[in-house]
Amino acid sequence: MQQKLIVEIKVNNDEIIYGENVNGIDLKLNDKVVLYIDGSYDIGTVVSEEKLLDVSKIGKDVYKIIRKLNEYDLKRIKENDLKAEEAYRSIENICHSNELPIKVVKTLYSFDRSKLYVYYTLEKQVDLKKLVKDLAHKFRTRIVMKQIGPRDETKLLGGIGMCGYELCCKRWIKKFESISLEMARTQQLALNIPKLSGVCNRLKCCLYFEYGFYKECVEKFPKVGSKVKTKDGREGKVVSIDCIKEVVNVEFRENDETVLKALSINEIIQ
Repeated sequence: MQQKLIVEIKVNNDEIIYGENVNGIDLKLNDKVVLYIDGSYDIGTVVSEEKLLDVSKIGKDVYKIIRKLNEYDLKRIKENDLKAEEAYRSIENICHSNELPIKVVKTLYSFDRSKLYVYYTLEKQVDLKKLVKDLAHKFRTRIVMKQIGPRDETKLLGGIGMCGYELCCKRWIKKFESISLEMARTQQLALNIPKLSGVCNRLKCCLYFEYGFYKECVEKFPKVGSKVKTKDGREGKVVSIDCIKEVVNVEFRENDETVLKALSINEIIQ
């Protein structure tokens, strides 16, 4: 068992990786650091406390943290950002000129500019070998093409959700969970796809956040439409349930009239 001092690092493309504090640097949350990643130097942000972990059980590659950023590094980062913007416009023009069905989402240089990452989406499959070769010749660096989906595209670009806050995927989500309409049904939401969809035009990630709570609630309460009997002997039909207030809305027939009453789960014999 080999234990090492490990922290989680968010790199430029918002991916979370593991960094090893080989030099015993005093690291704090949100510190900017230089790492050695797959043959090149890059920048990341510390997003977790330091932990002593068994590397063999992590299941991911662990990269070496070289040092914290200095003033010179900050200047280079600005230069890299400007060059990446220039590369973005140039690559867009090249793809358009060659009528390639590619949407260039973002371009990023590694810290040492030994790699140029090109994030893109495809309308249909196409051979990119010639494009990569042309780009490598033009920019004199290694080109790393990364095809992404709609959710990753939104995470990279960022934005504001309908709640008025920065998108969760940009701000804090580390891993995308599988989202389904069943989650919306369980939370008793109207199955209005446009309203349930996020900026990425996929089902909103927030449908996952409270799904566990509602799933547990639905399993505990009688099903909507089922017949129930109360402790005082009345029989009625479940119209809806309110997981927040923990009540069951039951429809009764009294004196030839329909009466709706909110009952606690303890008042019902299921």
